[in-house]
Amino acid sequence: MNAEKEFQTLIVPVLKGLPIIIVLIVIATVLVARMIRYTTPMYQASGSIKIDTRNINLGELSLFEEKGITKGVTSIDFLTEVEMFKSKSLKQLAFKNLDFDITYYKVGKIKTTELYNKTPIVVKDYSLEKEAENKIFYFKYIAPNKFLYSRFKDIFPDYNHVAFGESFYYNGLTATLEKSTIPAAVELNVGDIFGLRFNTLKALCGAVNESSYFVRMLDKKILIVNLYYQHEVPEKAASFVNSMMESYIESCREKQRNDARATLDFIDAQLADVKIKLRSSEAKLAKFKAGKDIMNIKQQTDATLKEIMQLKFEKVKYDIQQLELQRVYDLLADGKDLRDFAPNFEALNDPLFRETFLKAMNYELMKQDLLLKFTEKSEEVQTIVKKINNMRTFIHESVKNALDIVIIRQDEIEKRINNMSAKVQEFPAKEQTMTMLEREVKLNEQLYNSMMEKRMEIAIAKSGNTVFHEIIDPAEVSSAPVSPNKSLFYGVGVFFALLFGIILSFLQHFFTAKVKRKNDVVKLFSAPVIGTLSQARKDKQDQMNALGNLYTNLELLIGKSKHAGEGKVVLLTSMLHGEGKTFTTINLAKLYAASGKKVLIIDMDVTNPKIHKHLGVENEKGLSSLLRNDITPAETIVKTNTTHIDIIPTGNIENIFSGILFAPQSNAYINDLRKEYEIILIDAPAIGLVEDAVLMMKQTDYNLFIFRGKKTKLKTAKAAEKKMKEFDVPNLYAVFNSRKKIEKIRYYNSISITRRIWEAAMSCF
Repeated sequence: MNAEKEFQTLIVPVLKGLPIIIVLIVIATVLVARMIRYTTPMYQASGSIKIDTRNINLGELSLFEEKGITKGVTSIDFLTEVEMFKSKSLKQLAFKNLDFDITYYKVGKIKTTELYNKTPIVVKDYSLEKEAENKIFYFKYIAPNKFLYSRFKDIFPDYNHVAFGESFYYNGLTATLEKSTIPAAVELNVGDIFGLRFNTLKALCGAVNESSYFVRMLDKKILIVNLYYQHEVPEKAASFVNSMMESYIESCREKQRNDARATLDFIDAQLADVKIKLRSSEAKLAKFKAGKDIMNIKQQTDATLKEIMQLKFEKVKYDIQQLELQRVYDLLADGKDLRDFAPNFEALNDPLFRETFLKAMNYELMKQDLLLKFTEKSEEVQTIVKKINNMRTFIHESVKNALDIVIIRQDEIEKRINNMSAKVQEFPAKEQTMTMLEREVKLNEQLYNSMMEKRMEIAIAKSGNTVFHEIIDPAEVSSAPVSPNKSLFYGVGVFFALLFGIILSFLQHFFTAKVKRKNDVVKLFSAPVIGTLSQARKDKQDQMNALGNLYTNLELLIGKSKHAGEGKVVLLTSMLHGEGKTFTTINLAKLYAASGKKVLIIDMDVTNPKIHKHLGVENEKGLSSLLRNDITPAETIVKTNTTHIDIIPTGNIENIFSGILFAPQSNAYINDLRKEYEIILIDAPAIGLVEDAVLMMKQTDYNLFIFRGKKTKLKTAKAAEKKMKEFDVPNLYAVFNSRKKIEKIRYYNSISITRRIWEAAMSCF
């Protein structure tokens, strides 16, 4: 039974709605196919680049090694380099190396397709005014080698015509139209419309957004950056990714060259000055030796002067450090972008400064990205600007403090040198002069040799263009689009069609499902089913036999009644018209009359009275006339041609309120008739139309509620059950009008589940 119930509840609505589901799936498939056909496919290209955190920072003037590590070799922040791939400046460099300045389209009635390297026309020697930038110009092919041009794809003035090889000016565009020599170009057909868009770098960069371009890193420890870009032209997607990686490497190389150039210029200037000083000091020493004939210097003088020389050497280091710090200070004071230079972190010797500087640089990159989405005055941009300003202030103060410390140390060394020089003055004048001259020569010689060595290193690095980044996986042209995903689209389309179809099937079943079997009445209606009516032919005997089951069960009920001697009142009703209520009343009366009982039929169906027609009597006078006191009770009863059957028709109910028929006066009149008739059958109106009849059902002996197979809807049966419970109708019984011949009675209860399911399935149709 549970399997059968589940079948009726879940499977039957779907089986009934199967045509709807199939139609919806077909429609969804067609719509998805159309959508895929007219959706521009997107191709994705991906590339990988290895970022080496080693960086020869030639802009720093740390000429000496410390603990075996050249101070010019520093490390770069990996996360900062990842953000560089999102920067507008790098995108602009990439687009400068690509031929994306003109976009060629073929314009269809529904879909516009970019041609790129398949365009049959090209533009040569063009120039743009401001008004023509990022605008689409349309060209319509009207004859061999002849076009019409316009700013609108639907309007082409006849006077705007141009041929291949001719120059024209239109709305800020001056250009020459040429025929493409590309073998893969599409054919030119009369009526074809092509669109040409002239892009600026700003517009190209703006088109590369988060939905089409994204950067991923594997891990902070795995220094590999993956770039992904989607475009409707696969060649463009691959070219852009490769250009981004190449432009990044080239920008690093160019920065290195610029730093090397600036460093070499500074060293050359210092070398020229040191060279002059060295020659001058050597000349003085030679002249002094020749003039004074000095050969040896005391050991004490050597030690003292050696210390002075060391101090002088330290002072030179601080002088060079001061120059570097002053350069950083000046760059910060000018308010230049932090990404335009790389400060000497070793000169500042401040880890906090290094961290702050890198954070400030990251904020600069974030600001550039935000400016792609927001204005300068937006809250998001202003917040980043405040953070940048605060960090720049901190950096500026750090550099200033470092400069102050360097100056203090210079003063201290100068004082020590002066003190040592004062001691040297105590030596003999010749020895002192000799020592000072030799010290000056050695100092200048050492400085000269150190600078020459550093100059050679930088010159070699500049010539070699040493960059440690490497493209490990260049982007390739994709052959399959990543969108639209046909399988996903068809799957989603069929899923929603199936879902919507099932919902419609259940709704249809809910609103149109009908009672088909006796079991349906048993499940939906709490009153017991007293009889089942079978299909009958038009002959009277067969119609009476169709009610045999109902007649027998009703007689059994009457026989068990405590007041078996009195006439019984049986009310027949249904929820709506056409459910067999009148048919049942007439043939049940005939069965009782055939058994010799005196039967009275009272037609109270005020909505559709027709019993009088079936029994061949007039309907001029009846119950309504009695209630209006137009006739006596005896005059309401009309004899019929059938023996033992009388009828009280409804009479003329045009000028009477229908509710009066079911008033206590009618009940009293009917009770009086019990003495004259053994069975009184009341053909009541459908309670779904006239609810007043329910009140009379409380006064009758038996109330028969008719349900007609494949006519009464399930929701109607549920509404009937609700109404009967609401009014607490007594002596209520259900009658199932099956509309088909009743099969031979089964005397076995072991009916298989398969048989039940098969019968239920067949009953759906």
